[in-house]
Parts: sequence; C-alpha cells; structure tokens
Amino acid sequence: MIKKQLALTALLALTLTACSNNNNMNMNNMSQQGEEPSETGSNNMSQQEESTPGAESGEYAEIGSGANLVKFPDLKDAIVFTTYDRGDIHENIYVNNREAIEAVQNGEELPSGTVITLEGYKDGELEQYLVMEKRKGWGSQYSPDERTGEWEFQHFTPDREVADDNIGRCFSCHANQERDQYSFSLDDMKEFDLGSVPQSNNSSTGNQVAAIPTEDWEITEIPAHANLSKDVVLAGSRSIGEEEKAGLLQDVLLTMYLNQYKN
Repeated sequence: MIKKQLALTALLALTLTACSNNNNMNMNNMSQQGEEPSETGSNNMSQQEESTPGAESGEYAEIGSGANLVKFPDLKDAIVFTTYDRGDIHENIYVNNREAIEAVQNGEELPSGTVITLEGYKDGELEQYLVMEKRKGWGSQYSPDERTGEWEFQHFTPDREVADDNIGRCFSCHANQERDQYSFSLDDMKEFDLGSVPQSNNSSTGNQVAAIPTEDWEITEIPAHANLSKDVVLAGSRSIGEEEKAGLLQDVLLTMYLNQYKN
C-alpha cells in the first residue's frame, strides 16, 4: 500500500514538471518572436488600424493646396446677383453665367464650371476679390472631413494678383454651408430675377445682332450741335463708309436690344 502511494506521488511530480517545462518553452518562443502574451489582441488591432485608409499621415493633401487651380475670372459678362453692405464694407457678388442661377432656381446642383466672386470694398476703396470655383473632380485629394465638395478657393488683391493668405480658412468657413452647396449666397440666387439680365450674358446677343441684314441701309452722320430740321440735316451730314457703317449699326442695335430689358 505504501509502495503504491509513493509511485503515485512520483508520477504526479513528473507530470507537474513537464507542464511547467512546456509553459516555459511557450513563453520563450513568444519572447523570441517579440510578442507579449497579454497583448496579442491589441497588436492585431494596431496592424489593422495602420492599414485602414486615412490612418497613415500624409495620405491626403493639405487643405487648400489646390488653390492654384483657380484663376482670376472674367467679370465682364458676369452677373451681379446680390450685394451686401455692413458698415464701411460693400460687397458685390458675381456668378459667371446665368446657367448657374437657372440651375439653382430649378432645384438643381450648381454645374461644374460655376465661378462665384466676391468683390469687396472698404471705405469706398477696392480691397479684395474672393473667388470660389467648382470643377468636376476637384477636392478629391482632400480628407472627406475637410473638403467642400468640388470647390476650390482663391484670394486676389485689387490688382488681381494672388494674395498671400491662408486659404484653408475659406474651407473651414464654407464647410458649414454644405446644405446650401457650400455657398453663402444660394438663397440670393434663388430669388434673383433673371429677366433683368440680357441674353448677352449667355454669349448669344452679339450673334443675334450681327445676324440682322444691314447691307441696304443708308447711314449719315449728323453733327452733334445741329438741330433736326431737314435742311440742316442734309447740309451737315456726310456719307459713311461701309466699315464705319457696320460698326455704328452694331453699336446702335446692341444698345436698342439691351434697353428693352431696362424698360
């Protein structure tokens, strides 16, 4: 009986020793592989975070780095659709074409190619131009948390040169206007009366006027100081050459065409 108890005690001691050796071997192996047994789960999560898009620094471009894409716009045919006055500040807000206003009034997105320009005055002196332009694909290099759709921004001096400014502030400000397509003046576009804008802003007026046949028209020039009696007109008038005639006719017809929208 005593011999059996001694044998069982020896066997139990050998088993415990073997288990202890196995645990030590496992710990040594993990140590050689650079792992901590209690941090296996967190190590795997860290690797997943590093592979997640946006986790690596520098993946997205610096906000405002595409401002160089925005050039100073041609304001000659642009439409002033609203103005703002605040103390000594006066601002004219332009849009580059009537199609943009039509889109807004039809409940549509502002089209690619839309340019909105703020012309700012202070104490009656031109102070700055702030320009925002929308193009398909613009802004895709920025973080989704920072971009303002497909808009880029630029700040110009009164001389129409690029101003030395932190253009990233424009993104921060306009980001709050996502509901209004990132514009502060969308409601003004909705309310603007397009009937007050001649079709020349759609680049069609010149073609319409030029299409009027004038070959058989006889044009004479009347001195500015003359009264309109028949005799004076005939005496003081002179014949006008074809080239000069064409230019005068175009000017007169264009003036008549534009005046019909003012009356």
